[in-house]
Amino acid sequence: MNDIPSDSTEHSGSHRGRLKIYLGAMPGAGKTYAMLQDGHDRRSLGEDVVIGLLETHGRVRTAEQVGSLEIIPRLRVHYKGKVVEDMNVDAVLERDPDVVLIDELAHSNVPGMRHEKRYEDVEEILEAGIDVITTLNIQHLESVKDVVERITGVTVRETLPDRIVDRADEVRYIDITPEALRKRMMHGNVYALDRTDAALDNFFRHGNLAALREIGLRRVADSLTAAVVEYPPENVLVAVSGDTGTSALIRRSVRLARRYRGMCTVLHVVEAKTAGEESEGTEWRHLAHELGCSVIERHGELVSTIRTVLRETNAQHVVLGESRHNRHLPWRQRHVQQCVETLTDVDLHVISRHPLQRQMPLEQGRHGESILYQMNLLQRRGALRVYLGYVPGIGTTAAALSEASRRAKRGTDVIVAALPAGHSPPEGVRCIPFDLPSHRDQAPDIEAILARNPYVCVVDDLMRKSSDGTPLYQAVRRLMSEGITVIGTLHLNRFEEIGRALREILPNLPPESTLPDSWIDLFDECELVDLTPEEVQERLRRGRILPSREIASALQGLYRTDVLAFLRESAFRIMSASSDRKLLQYMEHVSIQSAWETAPRMVLVIPAVPGQEELIRRSARTAEVRGDVLTVLSLHRKSLTVPEKEFLGRYGTLTHQLGGEFVTVKTQHVVESIVGYTRDHHITELILQRTREFPVRTLLEIIETLSEVDVHILEHSIASS
Repeated sequence: MNDIPSDSTEHSGSHRGRLKIYLGAMPGAGKTYAMLQDGHDRRSLGEDVVIGLLETHGRVRTAEQVGSLEIIPRLRVHYKGKVVEDMNVDAVLERDPDVVLIDELAHSNVPGMRHEKRYEDVEEILEAGIDVITTLNIQHLESVKDVVERITGVTVRETLPDRIVDRADEVRYIDITPEALRKRMMHGNVYALDRTDAALDNFFRHGNLAALREIGLRRVADSLTAAVVEYPPENVLVAVSGDTGTSALIRRSVRLARRYRGMCTVLHVVEAKTAGEESEGTEWRHLAHELGCSVIERHGELVSTIRTVLRETNAQHVVLGESRHNRHLPWRQRHVQQCVETLTDVDLHVISRHPLQRQMPLEQGRHGESILYQMNLLQRRGALRVYLGYVPGIGTTAAALSEASRRAKRGTDVIVAALPAGHSPPEGVRCIPFDLPSHRDQAPDIEAILARNPYVCVVDDLMRKSSDGTPLYQAVRRLMSEGITVIGTLHLNRFEEIGRALREILPNLPPESTLPDSWIDLFDECELVDLTPEEVQERLRRGRILPSREIASALQGLYRTDVLAFLRESAFRIMSASSDRKLLQYMEHVSIQSAWETAPRMVLVIPAVPGQEELIRRSARTAEVRGDVLTVLSLHRKSLTVPEKEFLGRYGTLTHQLGGEFVTVKTQHVVESIVGYTRDHHITELILQRTREFPVRTLLEIIETLSEVDVHILEHSIASS
C-alpha cells in the first residue's frame, strides 16, 4: 500500500485530485442530494469535506441534506448593475480541504471572473490536489446538444466538452423513471407548485424525459471501458462544408466514432473555384476542438481530397451531409452522388438534412396524461416498480426502503413483506406478517399480505420464494391483480442471458434460479441503482455486503473487478434497450414519425440472393460492439423459389443465432418499402450495399427521401465477398 500523506496541509499540489461526477438525465433526478450524501459518507471516514457551491433550487429535502457540512462563502460580483454570487475559487484553494462538493459542473461563470466556465474552476482545484465531487445533466454534454434540442425544443445554452466526463475518475449515474420524476414534481419536490403545471406540459413531458433518460443510459454504457466484446476501433472522417448544418453533422459523427471506439476527424474541403474565398465562421471549428476532433482543411476536388485524407487518417468510415439546399443543382453534379459512385472502398454514411420542422409531441396538458394512461405507463394502483442492481450489495434494498419511507410520510399505507436480515423497516412502515428481527428473512406470506390489503407492498429480492414455494416475481402478480402496488428489488445476474454469461466467466458460481429476460419489459417502472466497481469493492471490504470470512473469495469471484465491470456495462445496455422499446411505443402513440437518435436502431437490408452471410455477420458484430440489436430486412419482388426459401431460411437462422431479428417483405416498390419500414420503426441507421439489386440510383433515391437517418453504404469488398 502506498504511503500517501492524508494531512490536507501537505497534499496540496503533490498530486492531482480525483474527479467524481454524479450524472443524471434531467433536473430533479437527485444528483445534488446524492452528492451531499457522498460528502457526509466521506466525512464519516475522516476526510475534510466542504461545500464549494450548492444550488438547492428551493428543494427542502436537498437543503436538509446539507446538515453540518461546511459551506465556503460565495464570491459576490457586480455585473450589469446587479450583485451576482458565484463560487469563490480562491477561498476553496485557501481552505485546502480533502474534498470539495461543487454543484452544476456545466455552469457559465459571470463575465470577468478568471475562468469562463465552472469546469475550468474545477480543473484548477483538481490541479491543487483537492478531490472534487460534482453534478451534471446529460443535456449539457456538447456531443448530444443537438439531439436534446431537437427532442425538447429547448435551446441548451450551457455545455461542456465530453472530454471532461471521459477523463473523470468516477461517473455515477442517478437514474429515475419519467413517471417517478413527474410524480415528484406533482408533490412540489422539484419546483414550486405554481410552476409545476407549466413544467409538466413543456420540458418535463413524458416523451422528453424518456428520451433524455435513454440518452443518459446509452452515454454511460458507451463510456465504460469494460466492453462486452473487443474489436479493433474504427475511425471516422466527416467532410463538412462549413454551412449552418456543419455543427450537427460533426456532433453526429462524434457519436458514431464513440460507438466504434475510434477517433473522429473533421475535413473541410474548399474546392478550386472558391479557393480564393475565406472560409466563413469559426463556430464549427471551436466545436470540433471541444469534441476532441482533429481538423484538416484542404483546397481541391472533394472526392480526391477525401481519398487522400482517408489514407492519412486510416479512417474506415466517411460521413457526408446531404442538404435540401442543393436541390437546384443537376442530380449528377451532386457531391453525394460522386461519393456514392466512387468511394467504394470505405463505409459511407450519408445523412440527409431536410429543413428542420420539429414535430411536437401531441401530448399537451391533460391530453398527454390520457395518452399515458392508455399506454399503461403512468404509475397506478397495482403496478410493479423495480430497483435493479448489477450485483448484490449495491443498494437496491436501501433505495426501495427509502421510497417506502417517502410514501408513508405522505400518508400512503405501506408495508414491507420481505426484508433481509440487517435491515429495519423505515419509521411508519410495518413488516407483514412478522415484525420480529428473527423473522426478517422468512419467506413472505402472500395470503397474509392480501388479507392486510395495503396500498403499497415492498418485496426485497423478487427471486426469493414465497411461503407456498412460488417465486415472488410470479406471486406478485396476485398482489397487483388485487390493486396492490409492489416495490421490488432485483439483481442483474438473475436474468437468464446474464446468468449464462456469468457461468462462462465463473464456472464455479453456484447455480441460481433465473428470470426470463423479457420480464424487464413487464415492469411498469424499473430504475437502475448504480455504483462504480471501486465503490462496490470498498463496501465489500468494509463488511457492508458479506461477512468478513467470505470477502476474500468474493473478490476472486462475483466481485472481481472485470466481472463487476462486465455486469455494470451490461446493466446499462439492458436498461437502455428496454427504455428504447418503451420510448418507441410512446412515439407511436403520439404520432412522432421522425427518428429520435436516442439510440442506434440498425436495419441491414439484403436482397433475396445467395451470399449474404458475411454481411449479416459483419452487421451483427457492429451491433454487438455498439450494444444494439440488429434487424435484417430481406426484400423480394416475386414469389420465392424453393432454393430462395432455403437460403432465406439460413439467413434467418443465422440472424437469430447472432441475437438479431429477421424480417422478409414481398414488394414491387423497393424504395417505398425500405423508406416505410425505416419510418415506421424509427430506424436511425439503414445499412445498404451497392449491388445489382440496389444500384446507385436506388441508393440516392433513398437518401433523398429520408431525413435524419444515417444511410450507411457498405464498402464494396464486404458487399461482394
